[in-house]
Amino acid sequence: MAMSKSELKEQAAKAGLALAREKAWKHVSLTDVAEKAGLPLSEFYDRLDLDGVLSAIETQFDKACGSEPVSKDETARERIFDVAMLRFEAMEDHRDSVLAIRKYWKKRPVERLKAAGRRVKSARWILTCAGLDNSLLEARSVILSGILFRAEDAWEKETSPDFTRTMAQLDRDLRDLEDWGERLSGFGKKRTEKDQEAAGEHAAS
Repeated sequence: MAMSKSELKEQAAKAGLALAREKAWKHVSLTDVAEKAGLPLSEFYDRLDLDGVLSAIETQFDKACGSEPVSKDETARERIFDVAMLRFEAMEDHRDSVLAIRKYWKKRPVERLKAAGRRVKSARWILTCAGLDNSLLEARSVILSGILFRAEDAWEKETSPDFTRTMAQLDRDLRDLEDWGERLSGFGKKRTEKDQEAAGEHAAS
């Protein structure tokens, strides 16, 4: 009996991470993944390719984002920060593998586009875990994906065991985004007030 697709993805992710430690990802084949996972290649037919293996790896890290509850007393920025850091903690357990995979797609434009798509999915889940899955989810996901990429670049250069670089970059970008949002909101409010004043003056004249 064939295993479920979720089980296949989980086994493929583990195998992919192990292979990434052993050789450059450009030399990894689906046959390698199947052998490392101890599965017949037929399990993958029409169900999972190499891109799917990379997505399955990202899914393992994404799942960590929902492993702890968030406090409703925190601001949206604080919740996003806390949830995103859970992902980095999960990535840290597989640092060598993740860095090897990043090295692979960073040098290839098409693969960078695929990685961007995977990161938007990660951002969408982070926002969901932070309780921000509302009508603005898609737009926020795209913006947050860029912030995550910048934080990952900092994580790649991390030398501190307490994620000093990563947290600083993530916090700075989230604060900048929060400030920008407040300024935009303030601008809209001021514009509305001015329009109301103008309408009142027009009505009086």
